[in-house]
Amino acid sequence: MSTRVVTIAMTTGAHADDVGRLVAEHLGWRYVSDEIIDKAAEQARVSRREVEGAEHSPSLISRIISAFGSAALREYGDLVTPGEDMEVSPSYRRLIQKVIREVAAKGNVVILAHGASILLARQPNVLRVLVTASGDLRASRLAAASGGDLQQATREVQRTDGERRAFFKSFYDLDEELPTYYDLVVNTDVLTPAKAARIIAYAVDAA
Repeated sequence: MSTRVVTIAMTTGAHADDVGRLVAEHLGWRYVSDEIIDKAAEQARVSRREVEGAEHSPSLISRIISAFGSAALREYGDLVTPGEDMEVSPSYRRLIQKVIREVAAKGNVVILAHGASILLARQPNVLRVLVTASGDLRASRLAAASGGDLQQATREVQRTDGERRAFFKSFYDLDEELPTYYDLVVNTDVLTPAKAARIIAYAVDAA
């Protein structure tokens, strides 16, 4: 087994978080997601609200940086130009990308993070996975989970899909996200998270 990193890209309502956790369990690897960020927030003595408020749709890496605050800036200060707006500046993007690379470099990890699959595309031993589902089903899942109405959930799916497109354009200058950016595309319309995870784990073993 040469694969040491699995990156999971996600669309809202596709159950990617459940899939990622199960993949990590199958492989016996670390799973890098929101739980780690919550611990980072505690260590940095900032509130969860501060962390979640860093961006409208905070990615894993941006939440890491927000949680560690000045400590992260001291460590990666060479990448940041003083006075720049961290949310939009090229320095902020470079900082996020550097952290993604460092997480991946440790190996044996499943990363649920926006853009990690694109950033690590040319790195060996990485399996890049997109977990998605049809828009209508994603909206119905979101409505069921939140207790909201379907119309509101549909708008939320559309909003987060729009944020996703804007993220790829801003961070990687991509006008369109293509299936060929991933080694494996998993549609959870029919597949349960458990079945999807087994497929991904098999792909890791077979790679």
